[in-house]
Amino acid sequence: MNKKKKIIQLTEGILLCCVIVVMTLLCIGIIKKEVKNTKGKLTETTGWYRIQDNKKVQVDLNQKIKADPQGKLVLYNDTIAQKYKGYLMTTKAAKYSVRIYAGDQLIYQYSDSNFHRNDQMKSKLSCDARIPEQGKKGTVIKIIYQNGSNGIYDLDDILVGRGDVVMGFHVQQEIVGIVMIAIMFFLSFVALITGIYLKHFKLNSTRFLNIAAFLALSGIWFLSDSALAQEYTSFPALTGMISFYAFMLMAVPMVHFVKNTLKFEKYKVLDVINLLFYANALIQGILNKCLKIHMVHMLFVTHVLLFIAVITIVVLMIGEYRRTKDSELKIIMNAFYGVLGTTACRFFDPRLASSITMRGHQIMRQTKTLIEAQGYHYACTGNLRFLFMEPFLKWVF
Repeated sequence: MNKKKKIIQLTEGILLCCVIVVMTLLCIGIIKKEVKNTKGKLTETTGWYRIQDNKKVQVDLNQKIKADPQGKLVLYNDTIAQKYKGYLMTTKAAKYSVRIYAGDQLIYQYSDSNFHRNDQMKSKLSCDARIPEQGKKGTVIKIIYQNGSNGIYDLDDILVGRGDVVMGFHVQQEIVGIVMIAIMFFLSFVALITGIYLKHFKLNSTRFLNIAAFLALSGIWFLSDSALAQEYTSFPALTGMISFYAFMLMAVPMVHFVKNTLKFEKYKVLDVINLLFYANALIQGILNKCLKIHMVHMLFVTHVLLFIAVITIVVLMIGEYRRTKDSELKIIMNAFYGVLGTTACRFFDPRLASSITMRGHQIMRQTKTLIEAQGYHYACTGNLRFLFMEPFLKWVF
């Protein structure tokens, strides 16, 4: 391949990457504009208060507030039930196991009894409560927060708006994740088609199939772990379980990719690591089913295995590089000798090709003379050399 063709291909690749980046940015901008142009808008609610010493104390949201002596925080609002009948009220408060009442009617309660989540997972979730359309006059909205950290509650804004506007707001918050998920599934599909195509022609397709599996599992993990999937699916506990299993197993195809790409099949430790990932997923499922141990409490085991896998692969790569750092030069030299001795090549010259082997023979003869002058006996079989010296034998590879 001549230099001009390489430059053209490089330029084409750079331009393609630029087009993809610009297209992605444009799509994100369009989605944001569509969300903003949705009829209606979200409104930040005001007028929240708490009861202290039988008195109403006004509360400003989006700040840290100390709990009452019982460790809870209860907020009230006298106006939004009448002003926003049928609207959705949304706030990020799942980590506080929030309950929302309209008068005596419970309109929202966060619960993770079927699938336990940690605070980091809960912090992404929005709590959406629909204000009753047939509310009585003077209905008070009450929000109960509990399980605050050291009795401190870091409150988020409480917004209200029509259902489609609230959903558009959630989509806008997750837009980067949505684009990432779409890219992962698209690349997984491309890798899968490429692997099938290569396999059809009996070429090495394993690496592409490994990449397809890794990207598919990563996309499933991103999707099932997203706030949108957790909030809008009819089976949030099932979605959470799928997310955990995708996370536990997505490293397996990458380990296979490393083995097949870097020719690490000789390192059995990588097979052991994959078996550990499988065993981890199996044992966690059994413990969750039989002993009711929540998956989130065993999450650290997967993190430890991932850390071990990464460190192991890095160490193997460094060791392999040190052992084979001269192999590239040797391959180039052998290939150049073949080029000089091939009639189909434009650099064909039998004099140059023969001079290489003649010079090699000359070096061997000179080496033999030098070794024997030192009292050794020397023989060469190409890659294996023998040095004989009384009264013992040495093998030098």
